[in-house]
Amino acid sequence: MSDQTAMHQVRAHVEAAVLTRARQDGDFRALLMTEPHAALRELLGNDPIPGLRIRVIEEPAGEVVLVLPRPIEADELPDELLDYAAGGNAKDCWWKFNQWAYKQDWMP
Repeated sequence: MSDQTAMHQVRAHVEAAVLTRARQDGDFRALLMTEPHAALRELLGNDPIPGLRIRVIEEPAGEVVLVLPRPIEADELPDELLDYAAGGNAKDCWWKFNQWAYKQDWMP
């Protein structure tokens, strides 16, 4: 499995967990709208992408919002991987994510 495929899978799992929690918990939804990094810390136990700006958009009634991720060249590492490599904490980040992820109902 390529790094890009793995990152897409991790992102999809985290997004599914965030959306599920936001549907079930109004306080979490409000926190997500105002302070997305704080919401991720609450949900995951840490902020896996502290250096990136996160923008949360609520779809208005009668509208569909499509988000297209920026294209990543085959020889370019995503910023998230570069941050972890530069900080030397990739193992800790993956360990924490996996501990959290395997406790969730949405995991395959």
